[in-house]
Amino acid sequence: LAPDAQIETEDELDDRVFCAACGHAVTRTRWAFDFGGFERVFINPAGRLFRIRLFREAPGAAETGQPTAEHTWFPGFSWNFALCRGCGGHLGWRFEGDAAPRVFFGLIKAALTETPPRI
Repeated sequence: LAPDAQIETEDELDDRVFCAACGHAVTRTRWAFDFGGFERVFINPAGRLFRIRLFREAPGAAETGQPTAEHTWFPGFSWNFALCRGCGGHLGWRFEGDAAPRVFFGLIKAALTETPPRI
């Protein structure tokens, strides 16, 4: 299945998490995980504060940019941007490292909603 098909076709309890800007399905609450907390607060080098939620999977997010370890919030993990596959908006970051979990997403809480889009 394509990444979006996986998130769109599961018949279990609807626990989808959507892009707050366009309503595209991004991830599921069951994929959230605790890595020093399910929700973390960080400040980037420009002084901007981000409240992020951590997810093992985010099929509705596309990674973009060259991974870098510069200014990483998770030592041992490089990051690149995670953009909404629906509208291209910045949802957060994809992290990858040698430790478990090898890949996870830190998605900006304000960029997400659990309210399904109106059709």
